[in-house]
Amino acid sequence: MTAKMKCSNCGADISTMNMTWGRKYWLFTIPIMLIGFWPLAQMTLFKADITKALVVSDVTRRVNGSSLEIIGLITNQGGKQWSGVTVEAEFFDASGTFIDEESEYLRTDIAPNAKEHFKIELRSQASKLSDPGTKMNVKIAGGHSMPF
Repeated sequence: MTAKMKCSNCGADISTMNMTWGRKYWLFTIPIMLIGFWPLAQMTLFKADITKALVVSDVTRRVNGSSLEIIGLITNQGGKQWSGVTVEAEFFDASGTFIDEESEYLRTDIAPNAKEHFKIELRSQASKLSDPGTKMNVKIAGGHSMPF
């Protein structure tokens, strides 16, 4: 026994039925799918690099009582706004051996071509890290931007 389908208008038997899309439907659907995947491609393939966009400059260190303060300036040279930026200071002795590190999270957004001041405060080992022979490397450790 085979199942038969009848036309709802005339009642004739339908012997074959084609369930595929024609070429014009594919030509309409594929561009819409590509437009839908464009934001995903922007988030993964065309991601901005924070280390190239944000530049740290004018870094100074000063002793304030029992703590050491590192003050500097971040300049956004990229075309995107950055938020959640983390600045990290690493300390090395005269022979290049790693001593300590400290980081600070900036709660403000940094717009394109804008400048933002930062301050990292260290309370532990301040006397050891404020020694002129101690080398300091300040860099951008992280952050994120909107993909659109």
